[in-house]
Amino acid sequence: MKFKYIYCTFSLFSLLAVQSCSIDPELTDVYVEQVAWSSEANVELSLNKFYPLVGQTYYTSHVNQDAYADILKKNTPNDEINLLVLGSTTITPGANALDNWAWGYTWIRTCNEFLDGLQKNGQHLPKEFYQRAEAEALFFRGYVYFELAKRYGARVILYNDLNDGVARPLNTPEEVWNFIAADLDKAAAQLPVTVSASNRGKLTKGAALGLKARAMLYAQRWKASSDAVEALQALNLYDLYPDYAELFKQRRREAKENKESILEFGYLAPNFKYSFDYFFGPPLDGGYAQISPTDNLVREYQMADGTDFSWSNTAHAAKPYEGREPRFYASILYNGAPWKGRTMETFEGSKDGYAIGGGTTCTGYYLRKFFDEKLTDLGQGELTFYFMRYAEALLIQAEAYAQQDRLTDGAEALNKVRRRAGFTKDLAATNRTHLLNLIRHERMVELAFEGHRFWDLRRWGLATTVLHGTHVDGVKITKGAQGTFTYQIVDADNKRTRVYPEKYNRFPIPLTEIQRNAKVEQFDEWK
Repeated sequence: MKFKYIYCTFSLFSLLAVQSCSIDPELTDVYVEQVAWSSEANVELSLNKFYPLVGQTYYTSHVNQDAYADILKKNTPNDEINLLVLGSTTITPGANALDNWAWGYTWIRTCNEFLDGLQKNGQHLPKEFYQRAEAEALFFRGYVYFELAKRYGARVILYNDLNDGVARPLNTPEEVWNFIAADLDKAAAQLPVTVSASNRGKLTKGAALGLKARAMLYAQRWKASSDAVEALQALNLYDLYPDYAELFKQRRREAKENKESILEFGYLAPNFKYSFDYFFGPPLDGGYAQISPTDNLVREYQMADGTDFSWSNTAHAAKPYEGREPRFYASILYNGAPWKGRTMETFEGSKDGYAIGGGTTCTGYYLRKFFDEKLTDLGQGELTFYFMRYAEALLIQAEAYAQQDRLTDGAEALNKVRRRAGFTKDLAATNRTHLLNLIRHERMVELAFEGHRFWDLRRWGLATTVLHGTHVDGVKITKGAQGTFTYQIVDADNKRTRVYPEKYNRFPIPLTEIQRNAKVEQFDEWK
């Protein structure tokens, strides 16, 4: 392992993972390999470099991924995401905005270097510390392989040791999912059940079980997925936070108890912060308004009594933003919404209003979820990012149960999420398809903007229907002389048709890998 430099203070990477920690490394400019492994403090510093993998950029990458789906729209017409979803650019083996091959194998190499060095040089470390260090590296390797697997149909190259430079072929999906499961199983077995308050954000057994549940859902290993959630629940540590809106207003410095957080990423301004509100906030806030929720999503938020909203319902259409479920008000800034001491105005002609061309909303809506209403300097954001929360685990469980025809159990997991959302009438399903449709709706709403929608549509086999030959909708609002409003559903894609060919369900192996590795052949659909 090539440990040449180790930073002797907590870097930005370290602050992402933990609030504070008693680490006192040996201070020098250059370390030989033996010094790097000589103390728990030095090894801990090396582990901290992995934590940016779970949230360094707050929710920026997640909302951008959701803009490839039907719930968010980039407001600038020539944004690269708009160009791709509307077919002006295409995915090819040489150019893919959603490719992560080089990123993935860089991190896999880093994980394997750490594991190799730990095995060779860490035998003097306390057993409990050694096992936790190994488990953290295995968790991150499993996570990186999962991110590769979901893009490339689980046809990737497995390395469980340092790459010897010998070309290797693609592994089978069965081998890849087995590898991911094994890494996460061992991580779960060796990670602590809990961590101290000062180490909040470090990996735990629950984090490994939660990630395994997510990965096995993609693998369509339904029992393995539901078993992982059941093991997580057996820890008796996790529950839904009582208030959905308040869940997304948590600051690490406030140290509130939050049983919904399975793995989170903390920020502490001014030393470590993010600028999410600056890039995505409304113009009147001083934001760049890069992205807006679509009406495709907004109309999925039900009425408070659990009935569906419909623009065809004259009462709903007259007052579309009244009487909706609480998650709507927690997630969406709409015309008339109270916000930062003012009333949002998204009608045509207002500063925050509807327009085409960028710099303001082209759908009639802005994000509310993830924004800090108390923030005055938009570059000083410090709310918590959730890599995984218990609501997602319940929805994973519901789907995995549904696929095993455990309809009652699946509906119960689903209804737990809905009860927190304020619904008093539980849902029941008559068959597997019915329950899966209910779960798909709930994931769209509950997990909005958290980076799941695009990948969900792909794994469900629905992307070629929902994202191809379609457009997303916005609402153009006009204010009348008497202060009344009229609402017109408009094509937010400006009469362009969305493009998602079937071969996008498995991205091409990057051209660079094909050129340097004679044992890797391009997928048939991309030749």
